[in-house]
Amino acid sequence: MPAETTAGQRRRQEEISRLVLRTYQDPRVVDRYTVLGLWPAEERLVQKYVRAGARLLDIGCGAGRTSIPLAQRGLAVTAIDLSPAMVAAAASRARAMAVALALRVMDVRHLEFPDLSFDVALFSYNGIELLPGREGKRRALAEIHRVLCPGGVLLLCTHSLYALNRHAPARFANLLKVLIGRSLGLRLRARELGERFLDDPLEEVKYIQILPPSAWIRMLRGAGFRLLEFNTRRRLEQGQPWRWSAAFEDGERLYVAEKP
Repeated sequence: MPAETTAGQRRRQEEISRLVLRTYQDPRVVDRYTVLGLWPAEERLVQKYVRAGARLLDIGCGAGRTSIPLAQRGLAVTAIDLSPAMVAAAASRARAMAVALALRVMDVRHLEFPDLSFDVALFSYNGIELLPGREGKRRALAEIHRVLCPGGVLLLCTHSLYALNRHAPARFANLLKVLIGRSLGLRLRARELGERFLDDPLEEVKYIQILPPSAWIRMLRGAGFRLLEFNTRRRLEQGQPWRWSAAFEDGERLYVAEKP
């Protein structure tokens, strides 16, 4: 691959990262992150896969929605976020609640931890979908794999490109743009499957890449993980197993992957 192409891809990744960071540095956005507590689906997975006293890395912790309740359970929680404003909000809330929590401003693509530092990693809601392109996501998964101990698990959340919801028409339109742009050799803003840039001032998320679950499963395996469990948030919360018809359900998808 020509050096200028690699350099151009790197510049594009960093431009997307800066765009995402600006969003989550906005005090108005930070103020929206006031809810604390795990989803029932997350509760199920934590109870099933996280042992007492585990060392847990909470990635994209925001204002502490998951970090604080997990630390209250006695887990050794280290929480990171790209946004200093979010980390400051989480630290303030943890102090107010007298919760012991290690907080760092950090990019998951460049984790500043030694190998084998954690037993569990949690990447909740849409955090990984805000990373730039597939390459940014692959780098993050490789870093998470590196810092997990053998037998450690990653609890990951994404959306699905196949979900039939109010965003489906926009996702389809974006897919057509990407395909047409590629065929005509155009340099469009969205260049990869599932990428969307949103300029609407009412939209919190300015960049996101929503991929099919099959793409995430391939990336997890490519990073060295073994998939243990996959389901929709709704089916997990209702205690229902995965079935093919759930591919089109609205809502989040949750994955549990192990470092063998």
